[in-house]
Amino acid sequence: MRARGWIEQRMQGSKQQNHQSSESRTSSNDADDDNSEDGDREQDPDRLHSLMSRLVRNEMVYFYWTNRRDVINSNSLQKEQIINHFAKAGSFTTKVGLCVNLRNLHWFDTADADTFFPRCYRLSAQDERHAFIEDYRRTACTSLLKYVVERDQKIQGKEISHILQDVQWHRKPNKPRCKPLVSSGIITSALKVCQEYLESLEHRDIDKTPEAPHTLTQEQWAEFINSYYLVAHGGAHIERSEHLVSSCKAMLQRLEKVSPQLGIDGAQNIWIIKPGAMSRGRGIKCAKRLDHILRLVDTDPALTKESKWVVQKYIEKPLLVHGTKFDVRQWFLVTDWNPLTVWFYKKCYLRFSTQLYSLDTLDSSVHLCNNSIQKHLRPSQQRHCGIPADNMWLDDQFKAFLASQGKEALWETVVVPGMKTTIIHAVQTAQDLMESRKNTFELYGADFMLDLSLHPWLIEINASPTMAPSTSVTAQLCAAVQEDTLRVVLDRRVDRAANTGDFQLIYRQAAVEVPQYLGMNLVVEGFTVKNLCPLPPLRSSYQSASKRLGPVKEKVSTSEKVQPLPRMFLKRVESKIRSSEALLSAALLPEPSLAKPVKSLTMHLPKTFPPVGRGSHSGQLWKRRAEGSNVQPQIAEKQQGSLPQEMIAPKQPRKADSSPKSV
Repeated sequence: MRARGWIEQRMQGSKQQNHQSSESRTSSNDADDDNSEDGDREQDPDRLHSLMSRLVRNEMVYFYWTNRRDVINSNSLQKEQIINHFAKAGSFTTKVGLCVNLRNLHWFDTADADTFFPRCYRLSAQDERHAFIEDYRRTACTSLLKYVVERDQKIQGKEISHILQDVQWHRKPNKPRCKPLVSSGIITSALKVCQEYLESLEHRDIDKTPEAPHTLTQEQWAEFINSYYLVAHGGAHIERSEHLVSSCKAMLQRLEKVSPQLGIDGAQNIWIIKPGAMSRGRGIKCAKRLDHILRLVDTDPALTKESKWVVQKYIEKPLLVHGTKFDVRQWFLVTDWNPLTVWFYKKCYLRFSTQLYSLDTLDSSVHLCNNSIQKHLRPSQQRHCGIPADNMWLDDQFKAFLASQGKEALWETVVVPGMKTTIIHAVQTAQDLMESRKNTFELYGADFMLDLSLHPWLIEINASPTMAPSTSVTAQLCAAVQEDTLRVVLDRRVDRAANTGDFQLIYRQAAVEVPQYLGMNLVVEGFTVKNLCPLPPLRSSYQSASKRLGPVKEKVSTSEKVQPLPRMFLKRVESKIRSSEALLSAALLPEPSLAKPVKSLTMHLPKTFPPVGRGSHSGQLWKRRAEGSNVQPQIAEKQQGSLPQEMIAPKQPRKADSSPKSV
């Protein structure tokens, strides 16, 4: 990073650690006081970088490389800031997450997870617990068939002397060391169970009636499992089993076509129990009895409640190097989740156990290859001298071993392609669960085991794999893989043709456009329904006009809305109109000889006048009526004089009684 022009901004913890380490160095070198200043400069070559780090302590950090993802909150980062951890990587870097996600592989690819990942179950889930019990029982049946076939081959070939001694002991039942006998009916039951399993795979079991009994009842299963323990674990003999060997071989051949994991099962039916959220081999145990497995899991109710226990089929027939078990640590780099971009590191290393491989013991020193466990153990004196004391090999050393076995070509044709395909499938199933963020990358460490045909089997995937130079092998490779990671992440950002070291791009998915999230969007879908009921009657024009005038704030009663005229005013108006009519008729009548009868004019006035707005039709009509009532008095005024001013209707009507009266 410094060669590329980067300056480290040390955190407070690193400052204190450096201060403590400098104090320890000073206390241990008290004898060199004569050239302490020069000695300090030589012992602390980073003094200049420490000063530069202090100068940029308040600047924004553009690159984070941490051992734990929870140290930095990725949601608070700017777009241009780079970090080496993705959020929610536990979806495939934990034992539980990997176990669950690989079951959905058929939604992403046509591959079968059973071809590269040993079957695994979560014992805290009741449905998976029952599935595991059925799997254990079925595996006990196939293991019994394998035991019968292998024992028959050993007897016929006379490859192992103790089997011949067992046969001799069987011929002499009076010897106290003679082993017990088991009825051959156990083989018949195992063949029936395997036949029923094949029918279920071919969907021929659906033709059976529901009343049809199962192959074995619960009591028969308990008796079968106990007999299996005596044969497979205790070495008991099966009486008169020679005539069933051919049936066992034929059944195993049929199962091999449909069960890709039949070759790794073996005859002991061993399973490995793992706490789902622990690393470095902590809490991992092997067991081969069903009751022991269930009891071991039930002893820790906290882990059981949190779905942290997983049980996985143990590979009983792995590839051995000089009789010692090993696994392969393979690095891969993910630089983007959309589009999914995966880089494969060309170099890897092997980790050995300190003891020779054997199924007679289930101790972790034999079956676990984690360096965190094996580094505390002393290597066995019977182990081959070709395996170093630090229990690690480079991949080149393993290639040389394969060349000595005549299998060198299988590394490039079987092992490497198998690991690449497995890694791609593992990240495909976790893609939808990851939080994709640009300028983010993460380095992972995948652990593989090889079977007798060198086919790789995925054991687990580790986030933040150890980069400590604990051995000469890790000191060489860990530094190289970190430097090549920077080449991919930094150098390739500027130059697409930049050197990426030993990293090889093995998968780049087509970009998928993710729609922008705009919040909750509720949509109602459907079709219109024709209204068969008649429409309601239209409202009157008066109601429509009142709506146009604006909403009514308060509903007013009719008595309050209409203001009647005063009664005294109506009486005076009535008397004045009668007198004016009399004067007018007297003035206009002709001579008695020419006079014609004239009808008296009677005006019918309403009792009350509703208040109307200015400019409305009702208001103009009221004004016209008021003017019409003043016409006759004006004419009479010219003849007789002025009328009293009381005839003019007041501008503001007064209250009157509710009885109508004509004037």
